[in-house]
Amino acid sequence: MIQFRSFRNSDPPFLFELCRRAELGRGAAQPSSIEAYEIAAYGLPYFDPEGLIIAVEDEKVVGFAHAGFGFSKDLNSLDYSRGVICWIVVSPTHQRQGLGRELLKRAEEYLTKRGAQTIQAGQSRYCDPFYFGLYGGARCSGFLESDTQAEPFMLSAGYQPDSRSIVFQRDLRSTRDPMNIKLMGLRRRSELQVMEQPKNPTMWWLTHFGNIESMYFSLVEKRSKERIGSLTVVGLDHFKPRWGERVIGLVDLYVEQKYRSQGFATTLIIETLRRLRSDFITRAEIHVVDSSPGALKAIETADFEAIDAAVVYRKQS
Repeated sequence: MIQFRSFRNSDPPFLFELCRRAELGRGAAQPSSIEAYEIAAYGLPYFDPEGLIIAVEDEKVVGFAHAGFGFSKDLNSLDYSRGVICWIVVSPTHQRQGLGRELLKRAEEYLTKRGAQTIQAGQSRYCDPFYFGLYGGARCSGFLESDTQAEPFMLSAGYQPDSRSIVFQRDLRSTRDPMNIKLMGLRRRSELQVMEQPKNPTMWWLTHFGNIESMYFSLVEKRSKERIGSLTVVGLDHFKPRWGERVIGLVDLYVEQKYRSQGFATTLIIETLRRLRSDFITRAEIHVVDSSPGALKAIETADFEAIDAAVVYRKQS
């Protein structure tokens, strides 16, 4: 008989093994140690054991659902009105038996009890409290379409697609970068600065990038030194066993309003990759919501190709 309970300090080794056994597709990392989960989930300051619901049968962990909350507008605290189902994992031996649906139900109850007014399934930008660097690739942008079990499960549970992000990758083994007269002019007007972190990092930034390998890049005007845009680069080494190569993720691409639609996003990406290119890094990945035509154009101009997509779901009332 399956029993349900909240997370215990003795659970990480069993959750680690469950994630390795489960059929989670290309978007699930395969870290070599439990420490990766401590950094991305259990060790975070806002981790609540009650939000990680464990399914146990004969004292063996056979599934879990992890629920959490999005961040406030200033990104320095949680917004308990925005609930999110971060991850649901069921052992292959217990799939298609209703266990996933029961875990989802209990996760929804937890979120509602804590004050959630909306619930989404699949994490999205700034509504991504856990598993950064362990699911989705460059960032958590929803459940990947390459995980063929995700959509049928969410639809059967009464959820519908709410937003979609395109997963782009670029092969860095080619030393030729996209260039034209416009991009050459923008490159002469700007310069790239590299820092370990922003001047005033938010709680969101620190909990996502503070304990992992990352670099913060800022594009500024040469004359005024005014910031044009920025992005953060993270190592995706936990995906190397699955992908077979070393990949970096480009995250949180931002361009100031006055500089948008001028080609600066493409310039920032190209200059960042030029700075990072080496024999050890062979590919870069970035996620872009499909409702942002300007960002999509910038990514495609920077010679990226779409390889997957991620979907965030919401339950219909």
